[in-house]
Amino acid sequence: MRFILTLDTEGDNQWDHGRNLTVENITYVPRFQNLCEKYKIKPTYLVTSEVAQDKIAREILATYSKTEKAEIGAHLHSWTTPPFIDKEGYRKNDVHHAFATELPSDLLENKIRELTNQIETSFGKRPTSFRSGRYGFNELVARSLINNGYLVDSSVTPFVSWAAQKGVPGRTGGPDFIDRVPFPYQIRFKNDVLMEIPITILPTRFPFNVNFRMARGYFRNVNNNIFLKGLRKLFYSDQPIWLRPTPNMNIQLFEELINEANIIKLPFIVMMFHSSELMPGCSKYRHDEDSVERLYELLEQFFVRLEEVKIPSFTLTEAAKSWIS
Repeated sequence: MRFILTLDTEGDNQWDHGRNLTVENITYVPRFQNLCEKYKIKPTYLVTSEVAQDKIAREILATYSKTEKAEIGAHLHSWTTPPFIDKEGYRKNDVHHAFATELPSDLLENKIRELTNQIETSFGKRPTSFRSGRYGFNELVARSLINNGYLVDSSVTPFVSWAAQKGVPGRTGGPDFIDRVPFPYQIRFKNDVLMEIPITILPTRFPFNVNFRMARGYFRNVNNNIFLKGLRKLFYSDQPIWLRPTPNMNIQLFEELINEANIIKLPFIVMMFHSSELMPGCSKYRHDEDSVERLYELLEQFFVRLEEVKIPSFTLTEAAKSWIS
């Protein structure tokens, strides 16, 4: 098993619609990078357009990439990545944040190409790893990624659906990943291949941890069934568990995830969170300095545990290359 640490590296105020985006949170990344280096962990920074275009952000992140202490990948926010269309849902920082899966194919292709070129220009290396903002991913996105030279995506959230989350008015909303497997897999278009390495999200409570079919049925119907809602309230309120250092997580829950991943022989475990969580008051998850200190305490506990059980670190692209070979 290998550990992949991904950071969605983005603006401070993604949800302040219509305002210019700032990227002050990137100045808080060096402390995080130092912690990673202490435990020989190579993070993958998945950067948005506004980060790639910011001078200070470029200087900070380029150093890690040039010294091969981290990977710089791409993170598409359709609402901040040009080009834009003067139409509801498609304008810059529009009040409706479109899923990539809702974009017309030519606009999607142009946005991914533009973001890729921005990152290559800013950091001197063409990105080969990707995550879609709001987890907006389907085969159309995969095909566009292949067209732009990407090797690996990590947008899929197994056991989780975003269909109830709205993007462009009148469209169907986000993708449904409840039936997707937590294992890496290949997406093929003739001779072209894109690796998908899903974010690690697993049920850890019986019976869902031993019967994924039952788990999927539960997660698909829990919001529409009074009996299942009762079960969730009594026994399954934290299910499925994300490998994500949110305030409600603790080292015991992380260990549950590692154990379940070992049982099912998951080759990679993928953690994700946002760069804004490193800055006090910049994220709903971390309101003040104390909450950020708790984040660092939890991360260090987890990194120590990985060291104890001898789980090494890969970047997304390193993992994809190892799997394909």
